[in-house]
Amino acid sequence: MSSLKQRLLTTLIGVPSLLIIVFLLPQFGHLAFALLVTGFSILGSREIYRIVKAKYKVTPNLPYITVGLIPIAAWASSITPYKNLTELTLIFLLMLSFALEIFDGAKKDEPFSDSLLTICFDSFSLIYPSYLLSFIIKINSFEKVSAFYALFLLCVFSNDIFAYVFGMMFGKNSRGFIKASPNKSVVGFVGGFLSCIAISIASTYLFKIPLNLVQTIIIGISLSLSANIGDLIESVIKRSSQVKDSGTLIPGRGGALDNLDSLLASAPLFYLLLEIFI
Repeated sequence: MSSLKQRLLTTLIGVPSLLIIVFLLPQFGHLAFALLVTGFSILGSREIYRIVKAKYKVTPNLPYITVGLIPIAAWASSITPYKNLTELTLIFLLMLSFALEIFDGAKKDEPFSDSLLTICFDSFSLIYPSYLLSFIIKINSFEKVSAFYALFLLCVFSNDIFAYVFGMMFGKNSRGFIKASPNKSVVGFVGGFLSCIAISIASTYLFKIPLNLVQTIIIGISLSLSANIGDLIESVIKRSSQVKDSGTLIPGRGGALDNLDSLLASAPLFYLLLEIFI
């Protein structure tokens, strides 16, 4: 099976599955979706550990599974009066990492020789992907949560798949304009950009989301641009460690990070736009 067909098949199965979870399992503040996000956050963190270790000899103070506390805190804050649980959890884990380094760093042959690298690694792995991903769960604090989830997921994944399809079919002569990802093409970018705006308008109408046309177009433009930025950020990280894919979790789409990259930059921006518009 060609990579294009495999990617299309995976998307056609994966996106409807996510929408089923969002619309049919809203119980307990969309707990099922929150647990799914938490699971992918942990898998993404494990891949980050592997990618970084491929180049740097660094041992993190915190096991990667601890990042799951951040999206769980985001879920808890969305259904309780305690709205700062996500940030408090992030700060707690950061302080715990710093405290552990005080003792672990002293045990090494050259005490504290790589403490700065370890602290930076721990801090980065808490933010990327876990904290950025937690903004998806924070959408839970708005009314019409399922509709907003659908709008967000459809826009981001449509940008991704249409950019890939247009780039593969028509963009062979417009590639190489971005060194971080030479296979990306201008045609692919335009195809994804326009499809994201169209899906944003269609989803807003279909799910009766309380946004006007201008707001809907702004969301489509913003999600397309941020999705591309998220994709390129992961490309830079992988190229820095000379890794092609973050993993092999999903056929045709790579590892957890390869599937989350567009969401990571888009989720905080989408949440911010909802705070402004709603």
